[in-house]
Amino acid sequence: MEQRRKRFWGPVLLLGLFFLLGLLFVPECDDCYFDYWQYDSLKDFLLTRPNPEDMHAYGVPANGRYLGNLIGVIQGKLYFTPLGWLRGLFMGGVLAGMTLLLGRRFAPSPGWKWEGFALAFSLVALAPRGIWQQVYSWGAAFVNYLLPMVGILILLELLQKDRPALCFLTSLCSCFFMEPVTILICLGGIICAGYAFLRDRVRLPASLAAGLGAILGAALMFANPGYTQVGSDNRAMGLELIRRNLTFVMTEALVRPVAAALLISFLLVWLVKRQGNVWKPWVALLVPVHMLCLVDTLLDSVHDYSVHGVKRMLLACGLALIWLALLAQWRGGAVRVQVLAGALALCVVNGPLLLVSPVESRALFPSYAVLMIVASLLWREARRLGLKPPKFAWAPGAAACILLLGVYYANFQVYHQRLDSARLQVDRGAQELTLPLVPFPGWTVNEQLNKGDICFLVYRDVAWDVSVQFVTCQEYMASK
Repeated sequence: MEQRRKRFWGPVLLLGLFFLLGLLFVPECDDCYFDYWQYDSLKDFLLTRPNPEDMHAYGVPANGRYLGNLIGVIQGKLYFTPLGWLRGLFMGGVLAGMTLLLGRRFAPSPGWKWEGFALAFSLVALAPRGIWQQVYSWGAAFVNYLLPMVGILILLELLQKDRPALCFLTSLCSCFFMEPVTILICLGGIICAGYAFLRDRVRLPASLAAGLGAILGAALMFANPGYTQVGSDNRAMGLELIRRNLTFVMTEALVRPVAAALLISFLLVWLVKRQGNVWKPWVALLVPVHMLCLVDTLLDSVHDYSVHGVKRMLLACGLALIWLALLAQWRGGAVRVQVLAGALALCVVNGPLLLVSPVESRALFPSYAVLMIVASLLWREARRLGLKPPKFAWAPGAAACILLLGVYYANFQVYHQRLDSARLQVDRGAQELTLPLVPFPGWTVNEQLNKGDICFLVYRDVAWDVSVQFVTCQEYMASK
């Protein structure tokens, strides 16, 4: 009975941290001017014509992210209504749902598996700072980058349960969010259907339905004419971008996800060691690699220095090569094939990022989700072979969430105080405003001295008709 209570209340309390954080996330960037825009038709809500006459539109090109755009607009506008708390519950709830789905990947056997949930919870919570800044806490990016990965996790569950109609619908809908994920779903759907046709006829109906939904979804997304206008604004595409983007992508994909990468390394070494293969030299290489990754990630978290240099790219390449060498030694059968498929999925979701600009941390969330899925494959195999689970796998994630509650509560307070103050000053006739940045700008997108997205919430007749200057929170408090 005591064990059952632990398995019930433990997840409830831990997932409650995500709901609290969701309530503290404030509108950022797009979320702000979604509230300002007027929408005269469904096309406006889908952002297929993002430059309405006599209105300012920034950073939202025409694209095929139909569901992502629609949900993004709704959550942004919802915050400034009496039902604004629903936005927080939505964001916290999706994080909780993703954690539960990942927990099933770590422990898919019948019944509740506390250890699987605990590992999934910690990995979700210990995401790199860039993901907390640009995905978890930013409504518009949360919708477009996180929701399709939740869709993939749901699709994996449906394929196992052989639900063709739901597989088709999930696969189709998951294509209307982010382009690299759509490509991944389309290629994965085709491969899955082909494999089922050749080797697994029992799941053939569900696999064919998922593949058909993916192909149809990808065709509808990329049929949008907005993709022919790349280069008309600050977005670009070309081979000349590879050098800069490769450094950024490798750093954010392998160096900064410290927890997931460390778990994968440990599991690969454990599996290789169990088979009696050479493992000590790999440990000797992995220890300094992970120490350097940890130091870099901690510095980035504290100082928000966002450095992506050649040294970090080489560090990431070294880690990837060690993983490939361990995989080559490990005789893992079908699981090894699945892990290699995960490595291929990493290439698919990250490959297109090398050719486009701008590329920011939010674009690496699908890569992080794939890393967590790969870790779950290795964990299940290791547990099957006798690896003992850690007793407090949930503790690192809980500690991270508690620290972040303090960070986002401080940001939440300053955000609303400055918004109320700014509106009051405008009502009194002020033409120029000096406002503080939030105390922890590295965890909130677009909190920069030269940015002014809050101007979409503070104006007289049109946005930007009130001059706003930003100073650091410390400077602002010192001037009072």
